[in-house]
Amino acid sequence: MNDFLNVLMSLQLPFALIPVLTFTSLPSVMNDFANGLFWRITGGLLILLVCCINMYFVVAYVMSLNHIALYIGAAILSVVYLSFVAYLVSL
Repeated sequence: MNDFLNVLMSLQLPFALIPVLTFTSLPSVMNDFANGLFWRITGGLLILLVCCINMYFVVAYVMSLNHIALYIGAAILSVVYLSFVAYLVSL
């Protein structure tokens, strides 16, 4: 159960990181304190790195379960999840 909760929390991390980077980069929200181009790119790359590491651990966890139905379910949910994260980034 602990491994499942860790995987679940790692999947929720981008839903916190992406809006924080987005809102802190908006001059209409942050005025003079908005992120510059360098920090937006750096923050985006760090978020991408964290998401890739988390996806690796999700795949490793699902592979350790050794059940074909779980593989298929995880693949479908991964496509939906990555599509939603891409949608958040494109806003």
